[in-house]
Amino acid sequence: MELNLPKVSEEQLQYAKWLDAGTRVGFVVLIATFFVYASGVSAPHVPFADLPRYWALPVGEYLAATGGPVGWGWLGLVGRGDYMNFVGIALLAALTVLCYVRLSVTLILRRDMVGGLIAVAEIAVLIIAASGLAGSAH
Repeated sequence: MELNLPKVSEEQLQYAKWLDAGTRVGFVVLIATFFVYASGVSAPHVPFADLPRYWALPVGEYLAATGGPVGWGWLGLVGRGDYMNFVGIALLAALTVLCYVRLSVTLILRRDMVGGLIAVAEIAVLIIAASGLAGSAH
């Protein structure tokens, strides 16, 4: 029995390999930072004992009560156990951009300028969206 599997381009394989590797690294980072948080190795911004007091609050009230950051402000608290977990989340969120960077280099080196420019444009759109430069809903 012969399977008629679709052909996969080198670019698709490259993207998939980077996505696979990045996902694995991100998962390990999430697990490691969770254990740092749960073990108390790094003190959290919001102490464990205080968490039940804040769980039911709307996000605005939670941020006001805890002094939590908004937007990219979490980077200032990355050394705290509860915000350290954001590193893995940010890595996973950035994977698409990293994969497109690798893809754009391949396409440009292959002299596929249209594909390369589309990949670069995608990178720009994702970075602008993540940066908040395009505005926000609130």
